[in-house]
Amino acid sequence: MMEPASIDSDDVRGRRAHLLLLLAGCAVLFSVNLSGYDLWPADEPRFGEIAREMLDTGDGLVLRVNGEPYKEKPPLLFWAIAFVSVPFGDVTEATARVPSVVAALVTVWCTYALAERMYGRRVALWSAIVLATNVRFWWQARTVQTDMALTACLAVALFAFWRWHERKGVQWLVLFYGAVAGAVYAKGPPGILFPLLMLIAFYWGYREERRRAHPILGTLAVTALIALWWIPARMAGSPGAGELAQGAVASDLFRNIIGRTLLGVSKLQPPWYYFLTLPADLFPWSLFLPYTVMYVWRRRREDDRMRLLLSWIIPAFIFLSISLGKRATYLLPLWPAFAVLISRSLLELAGSPGVRWRKWIGAVWASSIVLLGVAPFALLLTEYRSSWSAELLAFSVCTLIVGGTTSALVIMGKLRALPSAMAGQFAGLAILAAVTVFPVVDVYKSARAFCAPLARLSQDAKTYELYSVGFSREEYVFYSRHFHVPVLTELLPVGDEAPRVRYRQQKQMRKAIAEAARVVPVASFENLTEAELAALGTALAGALEDADVDPRFAREFSTALIEALAEFHEKFANDVPAFFFVQEEDWRWMLGLYEPFQSLAVIHHMSVGNRSVLLVANTTGAELVQSE
Repeated sequence: MMEPASIDSDDVRGRRAHLLLLLAGCAVLFSVNLSGYDLWPADEPRFGEIAREMLDTGDGLVLRVNGEPYKEKPPLLFWAIAFVSVPFGDVTEATARVPSVVAALVTVWCTYALAERMYGRRVALWSAIVLATNVRFWWQARTVQTDMALTACLAVALFAFWRWHERKGVQWLVLFYGAVAGAVYAKGPPGILFPLLMLIAFYWGYREERRRAHPILGTLAVTALIALWWIPARMAGSPGAGELAQGAVASDLFRNIIGRTLLGVSKLQPPWYYFLTLPADLFPWSLFLPYTVMYVWRRRREDDRMRLLLSWIIPAFIFLSISLGKRATYLLPLWPAFAVLISRSLLELAGSPGVRWRKWIGAVWASSIVLLGVAPFALLLTEYRSSWSAELLAFSVCTLIVGGTTSALVIMGKLRALPSAMAGQFAGLAILAAVTVFPVVDVYKSARAFCAPLARLSQDAKTYELYSVGFSREEYVFYSRHFHVPVLTELLPVGDEAPRVRYRQQKQMRKAIAEAARVVPVASFENLTEAELAALGTALAGALEDADVDPRFAREFSTALIEALAEFHEKFANDVPAFFFVQEEDWRWMLGLYEPFQSLAVIHHMSVGNRSVLLVANTTGAELVQSE
């Protein structure tokens, strides 16, 4: 086993200052303009709403969103958001994102510490730089998702395991399994998957050493720590106890362990998916990957340090690649090990006479910056040309200046400082994007402006009912500050086939009527004409008659849908102020199928992301909004 890289005891103060300066720079990089744009769907407003409801109810055991139990994710991130938000009295964009920033800093710190123990301070510095200045890590560091919290816990686990492997101090083994438990609290089963695969690979053929790591006892301890929250939370969140709660636990475990990975219940992707996403996510340091692969291959049997890094990366990468369910963020826990390997290879490359490699990498990097600078001008050729602004122009000009300067240096062959230039340029452009580009994109992605009329009513403690027809999204809950009742989001009671067959048939019918209504010209939904309403009715009648399904099913579906609309309208059109969200494509067929909806008032109509959404009110609700 290799001895850890020496650290001069006389230089401890300088080392601490060095590390603090590094972390301070990363904190700036990750947190600039953190509150300058809203929470973007799908995950950010959902997770912010869960933390807000935790604050409002004082219940940190059962997670809730829109007033209903939420069982998809463990609580660590939501606890952290709620904790940060307590002094401010509410969850804000900044307080929701701060835990991810802190988790990213912990990951940088642990990666630095691991690389320093393994290879010394120079490799440690570059490992931290490579980790902090790539697309995926920077993005996740300022995004409200569970992946960065998972990565931070696993980075602690990886560092603790290496310290235990060096000296066999039991405190490091305890920290290792404690960090694994934290990772499970962050994201569930993936928290134990990465360490388990690493232990199997690292100790392959070393049975006695594996036994000393106590993997079975450690796994049992992790399971016990998770059960302290999981079982009480599921029992408290179930309408009954006993077998019903046990069934909820079993269902959650099946979905998150078997469903998401092996069966692909969400995000189904081909086996080569990560070979496509990794270069973009690890950019710009992915430009060094071909050289890094050759570098690592030559040293694959070098020592325990290399064995640990490869044992962390390769088994997990293979497992995630053969699993059906995939997302680019699933690879994020591999980033610390990637950073150490890339930093070693780029330092060797920087000190070698390999001019061709450096020139190729420099040319691709310079071209990428130039393309990034040109990209905003493409808006002028699209339907989003109105989004063009002085901020985007400033971003483009600055980026093109950087790209032009880099291109000149590449042409002149001044490439010795290429890695330093890449890191600095990435950091500068990332900060510039956060300040200039993100607020422009926010206008397109945020639901705040659309929900503003309802948010004002909620802040004034006005009483009203709220529904969401045909869809249910958490960004509308978060920014309206009011729960809504989903309507027409479940299967209609039509047919006696299996649920999957019924779902497919009803989806086909909904698609047919939506497409028929979509082609009918409507000048303004706030002032529909008799001719437009008649055209909608005619188009829908034809769609129901010509639908490519069994005629009997089509009639039953049409009858059930109209009955559901009538039932909802009767509940909605009362003396209590009431509103509902509805997508334009659904509002069209609702107007054509059930005439009484034509008397309701459209309060707001705008695009939120890729949805054109309307806010509709009954008479009392419209009067309440006008009185504000």
